[in-house]
Amino acid sequence: MTTKERILKAAYSCFSRRGYLGTTTREVAHLAGVSEVTLFRLFGSKKELFREVLINFSVIPDLRSISPPNGSGCEVLIDIGLKIYSSLREKKEFLKILLSEVTGLTGEAEEVYVSFVETLETLLLSVFSSVLALPQGELKLKVKVFGAALFGFFTSEEVFQGKEISSEEVRSFIEVLSRSICGGKE
Repeated sequence: MTTKERILKAAYSCFSRRGYLGTTTREVAHLAGVSEVTLFRLFGSKKELFREVLINFSVIPDLRSISPPNGSGCEVLIDIGLKIYSSLREKKEFLKILLSEVTGLTGEAEEVYVSFVETLETLLLSVFSSVLALPQGELKLKVKVFGAALFGFFTSEEVFQGKEISSEEVRSFIEVLSRSICGGKE
């Protein structure tokens, strides 16, 4: 494991336990077994470290690994939805911490969140445009609806209410959502 990877893993651990606001670069460096100077040499700032953690320990790597679509638009959206949901489940504790501090975010952390959402939407837009022949504006709106509905379902059910939704219920929700996005067509 490289020094950069050790720092990212340590940062993910710290941010997962203490959030962005509660984590210090000193704590991350100590956990990674490096000096703070090394951390800043590789990442520049806490903000950039946080950005890298979000990019490397979120649903983004999962979306980037999706192979070119096979099948109908709805089948591809269902597959993507299931992968995103699985990724959200794997990172539930990290998400809980991040959600708990949203109202107290500083400008720099808020900037990272906005950039993260834009990256996520760009990745989804590229997949949606490959399976749905629609004008760009309509595709962007469908991406927002898809992402918001999926994230809202997950946070409402599994984070805030503490339920563990069965695989069948998750699949059913994602199928209905995907078919709705596809205009009710296969």
